[in-house]
Amino acid sequence: MLDNDRFLNSELSNITQMLEEHFRAALSASKMVNNAVNDWLAGKSNITAEDLRTIANLEEKGDDLKHTILIELAKANTLMQREDLLRLVHYNDKLTDGAEWCMYHLAAIAGSWNPEGELKEKIAKMSELVIEEITQQREAVRFLSINMDESMKRADDICKLEKQVDVVQREIVTLLYPASIPLAILLRFRDFINMMEDIANFGEDAAITIRTLSLTLNM
Repeated sequence: MLDNDRFLNSELSNITQMLEEHFRAALSASKMVNNAVNDWLAGKSNITAEDLRTIANLEEKGDDLKHTILIELAKANTLMQREDLLRLVHYNDKLTDGAEWCMYHLAAIAGSWNPEGELKEKIAKMSELVIEEITQQREAVRFLSINMDESMKRADDICKLEKQVDVVQREIVTLLYPASIPLAILLRFRDFINMMEDIANFGEDAAITIRTLSLTLNM
């Protein structure tokens, strides 16, 4: 039941549930990246071929869920929120794709270079912020069918986290370029950091869409 004592119609409720599952796949892929970053920074292990297969499978699962949702949305001709829901599916798909790219970038550098000092601390901080942002996205979508005020609050939190990611990303780049790192590793690591920042940007775009959905569902 919604917080304004109205029920979601069955069509929208069904799509919202599928969106939650779609976000769970994105969150699982993002947690893999976060765990891989933590292991890399701790000097524990490299990323294996099995790790890459696992995240590829999550990306494929996300694609399957995306296609299922798109089919349902195509049939929902009278659903007022259809365009916003389509945008939300698109942004979430970018999260899963981005997580897979991050794992491949990290796999290319993890066995060849380990950051130290302040740079290491900033990388850990960025990874924590990104995973927290994606967690809040999943919660914001979940609350769409429970409590829209809470969903809006989570969307606001996402935007605040994205701004923090931007700050840390700039700090990492500032530390990176003067460092004595082989060019190939530097470029691949830069791609990794930029992809993490792109994921945060897509999260902010999703948050704006969630705000719009909250407003239209309260009409």
